Amino acid sequence: MASPVLDERSRDVLKSLIQLHIATGAPVGSESLSRTLDRPLSSATIRNIMADLERMGYLDHPHTSAGRMPTDEGYRVYVDNLMSHQPLPSREAAAIAHELYTSGVSPHDVMDNASHLLSRLSRQVGFVLAPEMQRRSFRHIDLVRLPHPRVLVVMVSGAGLVTHKVIEMEEELTQDDLQACANYLNTHFTGMTLATIRARLLEMMGEDAALYDRLLKRVVSVGERAFAATGDGVSVYLDGASNMLEQAEFEDVRRMRSLLRTFEEKDRLVKILNACLSGGGVRVIIGHENPDPELRGMTLVTASYPAEGEATWGLGVMGSTRMEYARVMALVDHVARTLARTLQELRA
Repeated sequence: MASPVLDERSRDVLKSLIQLHIATGAPVGSESLSRTLDRPLSSATIRNIMADLERMGYLDHPHTSAGRMPTDEGYRVYVDNLMSHQPLPSREAAAIAHELYTSGVSPHDVMDNASHLLSRLSRQVGFVLAPEMQRRSFRHIDLVRLPHPRVLVVMVSGAGLVTHKVIEMEEELTQDDLQACANYLNTHFTGMTLATIRARLLEMMGEDAALYDRLLKRVVSVGERAFAATGDGVSVYLDGASNMLEQAEFEDVRRMRSLLRTFEEKDRLVKILNACLSGGGVRVIIGHENPDPELRGMTLVTASYPAEGEATWGLGVMGSTRMEYARVMALVDHVARTLARTLQELRA
């Protein structure tokens, strides 16, 4: 069903009311609006327009107040049609770029710092979601001999993310044997996703060459374990949950506990964030648009970008529906683009 078309006066009233509510957190009355509108309108006219906007579903009328507050639908109209989009001030944008570029030598450090930046500058919850392990591209592997039967696997993804795991081998292999296996894997599988490599190794297990060639047999055996899927394949960096405690919208203790439990349940949180990141670019998910009931009172502003040779990764801000949408959208977009460049430079 299409949204009702608003005339110019209604658009101005809705825009000003939302901006006042974002600034104050309180229901907005006609007298307050009359002082902020660019056009001269009487309080009676403004009240009539507000009543019409309420009937359309864009405003709510708390029973304890004469003022109105925007609904999720009202915020949606504001974000899509009424809000002025402005880039971040050049000085702030440069400071963000400098902080990300100098925040560490590893992608993990940079992603972790990006979540801190998003949280601090938005005063909401900031997050960064790295690609799922099996969807990452493979760049390099090192195999280090440990006391039998253990072997240390050090793997680097296309974006430079480093992971470590210890596998166990039935055959006792020398460091030279492991180096030969690593050389083969680095030569033949660079650029593939881990899921593709696992499928290719399964094919090799049935090929005659692997049955009779000692190196290939070892490569298949080592590779099967090294590239095996694990349950902790997604890295999520989250910062700023305490920021919500400072907002009146989250004074309900039970609601706050429920949200904190959601943040602590990694698998559930990753599933929620992945759903919100689909589609690419900057997205705004408001209130009831969220896929998880626990987040129906929050807004998520997300940005997702495909890295070269990598699965899509993303980041964003989540917090009260009463947030500074224009600023947060500009912030999320700038941090995402800067993070993409930083990761590209670390990979080079």
